[in-house]
Order: sequence, then C-alpha cells, then structure tokens
Amino acid sequence: MTSRTRALRSLIRLHRTKVDEARAMMAQALAEEHAAHRQLENSQAAIENEREAARSDHTTPDAFRHWLPFGQEAVERARDALHAATRASHQARETLMQANAALKAATALLERRQEEEKAVRARRELAEIDDMSRRVRMIPG
Repeated sequence: MTSRTRALRSLIRLHRTKVDEARAMMAQALAEEHAAHRQLENSQAAIENEREAARSDHTTPDAFRHWLPFGQEAVERARDALHAATRASHQARETLMQANAALKAATALLERRQEEEKAVRARRELAEIDDMSRRVRMIPG
C-alpha cells in the first residue's frame, strides 16, 4: 500500500466522521423542528379552546378579548420558532448531502487508486514471468 493510498484511507475516515456528525446534526434539527411544530399546534389549540370556553359562557367574552393578543403573540412566536427550525433542518440536510458527496468522491478515488495499484502489480508479475520464461529458454539443455 502506497502513501497515497494510506492518505486516501485517512481522508475517508475523516469524511465518515463528518457524515456521522452531519447525521447527528440532522437528527437534532429534525427533532427541534418537530417540537416547534407541536408548540405551534398547541398555541393554536389554546386559542381555539379559549374561544370555545368564551362561547359556552365558562369565561366572559371580555376575558377572552383581553387574553387573545397574548395567545396570538404565542402563536407568532411559535411560527417564528418553526420557521427557524425548518431553516436549520434544511441547512443540516444540505450539510449531510455535502458530507456524503465528499465521502463518495474520496471512496471513488481510493477505488481507482487500488485498481491502478492492482494493474501495476499484475504488469510486474507478468514481466517477472516473461523474464523467467526467457531465462529458462536460454538454459541449454
């Protein structure tokens, strides 16, 4: 194994580590996106629950009118958090795709290098066989 092949193997190990890290980041980003989506749904459901409670006279309509801006603000915060989480998951997905592409490229280089080394070994072996064949023919006998 040549030093170039060893270097390519090290590069592949490095890229595999980057892929693993990118996968972990992707999983974390998706979990955060899912949590933000749940928070938005909960905030929207809270407004609907308060509206229904106000309609059924469990609370006065004035209390609902007073509470509504706070509920709407919670929905807006949840939407903003969801948008940020979605952007983060898209970025993590892009990072993972780039890491996978780099790993694939390094692996292809290693495979090509190994094929080249195999071809060189085969040529050397064939040359040795040819040389031995010539020597055998030269021996009188």
